[in-house]
Amino acid sequence: MLSGCGSPGANGGGSNTPSARQLTGMGGELTTDTVGNVVEADFSQKPVGDADLAVIARHATLQKVWLTRTGVTDSGLIHLQSMPRLQELGLAHTSITDAGLKHLAAIKTLRKVYIYPTKVTDGAVDQLKAAVPGLVVVY
Repeated sequence: MLSGCGSPGANGGGSNTPSARQLTGMGGELTTDTVGNVVEADFSQKPVGDADLAVIARHATLQKVWLTRTGVTDSGLIHLQSMPRLQELGLAHTSITDAGLKHLAAIKTLRKVYIYPTKVTDGAVDQLKAAVPGLVVVY
């Protein structure tokens, strides 16, 4: 993974779009594509919480976000609904429950979600998979 790659505003600019520096400042390890867009951000085991998800979600080029062993909760996941390209999401070892999965159901681009071990139930996972066809849930 590349850390600190991309120039500020390389993902479309504007005051509402976080730069790569903002994401690395939050502890993210970033991966960019061939033109410098940040496509993957790993915040695993960093002090990231629900408010940080609002900033992360404004990064429209992100396809993979890893939040393993972070402080994110169900209520913070609503921010991720605005991510137009999000395909993989790592929520392992977080406090996510069935309530959080309801927020993820709105992300139709999701292809894989990691939610082990969490307090989600089989029924909630089945509902999420029904809402997002083709989704693989690892739990």
